[in-house]
Amino acid sequence: MKKVAVSIHAVKNFTPKVIKGLKGLDYIHVDVMDGQFVKNINMNLNAFRLLKEKYNTPIIAHLMVVNPLDYIKEIIEFIDIFLFHFEIGLDIDLIIEKVKKYNKRVGIAINPETEVSEITPYLNQVDIILIMSVHPGWSSQKFIPETIEKVNHLAEYKKIYNFEIDVDGGINLENSQKLIDADILSSSSTILKSKDPNLIIELLKHSDAHEE
Repeated sequence: MKKVAVSIHAVKNFTPKVIKGLKGLDYIHVDVMDGQFVKNINMNLNAFRLLKEKYNTPIIAHLMVVNPLDYIKEIIEFIDIFLFHFEIGLDIDLIIEKVKKYNKRVGIAINPETEVSEITPYLNQVDIILIMSVHPGWSSQKFIPETIEKVNHLAEYKKIYNFEIDVDGGINLENSQKLIDADILSSSSTILKSKDPNLIIELLKHSDAHEE
């Protein structure tokens, strides 16, 4: 059975009510955007505190920013997983080391253009690899089909290293069936815009072709 994260943005007027009533979630996935790494801006870091006070669900901080180290101290006590992008071009080992000093899980996110081979040197250090199945920045984008092969490729390394695969962007009930090797599905629109979001969460959790 897969894990499911609801994906939301750290918008200016953030309220934890946006996910009120959702059941069965494994994670709350919060997108932070600085207007530089991606064009849009969602930088209400207070969202993490509000969510932590309201819910017991583990929180993933997905930092689509040029310098994730600038955000650690302000959010680290409220989160469970710290995700940053490989493409920022900074010292990956240093970022991983700093996050681990806080006894938090850490992961690397990769854009659609980034190959799995580029991140293999770090697989022995991280807890999660987040594969973007859309171009980062906006919700409601169409799922990139090549993501499926990318997930399958990355899954081969799980025979050696201990990490989970998270897929984020354009996830729906159809393509989730093809993401057999994904451990976590991060979804925004499919869950939040549904008439029965809790049913969608359950269907995503059981979207494993190996299960009967």
